[in-house]
Amino acid sequence: MLKTIIIEDEDWARELIANMLKRYDFVELSGHAAGIRDGIELINRAKPELVLLDINLRDGSGFDLLQQLDRIDFKLIFITAYDKYALDAIKFSALDYLMKPVSVEDFDAAIMKAYKSVEQDNMSLKLNALFNNFTHLANNSRKIVLYTSGSVYLLDTSEIIRCQADLGRTQFFLANNENILVANPLKFYDEMLSPYGFFRVHNSHLINLQQIYRFDKAGKNFLVMKDKSIAPVSSSRKEELLGLLKTL
Repeated sequence: MLKTIIIEDEDWARELIANMLKRYDFVELSGHAAGIRDGIELINRAKPELVLLDINLRDGSGFDLLQQLDRIDFKLIFITAYDKYALDAIKFSALDYLMKPVSVEDFDAAIMKAYKSVEQDNMSLKLNALFNNFTHLANNSRKIVLYTSGSVYLLDTSEIIRCQADLGRTQFFLANNENILVANPLKFYDEMLSPYGFFRVHNSHLINLQQIYRFDKAGKNFLVMKDKSIAPVSSSRKEELLGLLKTL
């Protein structure tokens, strides 16, 4: 059984989630809470395997609650209304989340993923990234968690030179000359990184604007990055890139 608790400040949302959990014969609902204090008490008492945690609580945030715990030895799914900064922090940290109003399809996917996951899935590393990203909202740099077949990486986005599409996957090229191949497509990281100093110069190339060495615009339009690697620039994105370079 997957011992689960709900920490959610809205009565209707708490009841809805509890009813949705009744559909799973492998889930045991062990209680619910509405705020930080009673949430911490419930976690310490129930010792859950899974916590469904709202970001906005009556007496603070779900992030505040997590930072007050001595140990985090449970799986975690955030539940939130739209909040750009909170969502960015969660996405960069590779943590699971559900958007209100919660759809049945998304809820099923998140619960099944939590049920099938054997371990906490590097929770301490993910939370390190989460707390850093949420604490430094004004900073253009972010901590990002990347998974490969054999490792989990915690990187500062400033360390990324560029990203390149690779048969539906993404190759990361880092300032230390290391390459990391991850399963997600380039589009996934384009949407995540573009608000933080990255630009899609070509269908297959996403670059860190701060890592550009020079732009050869006289010939075939390509960028030379600080690691001396080359990134082509499509003609449709040349003028926008030039505009961005003027603002750096």
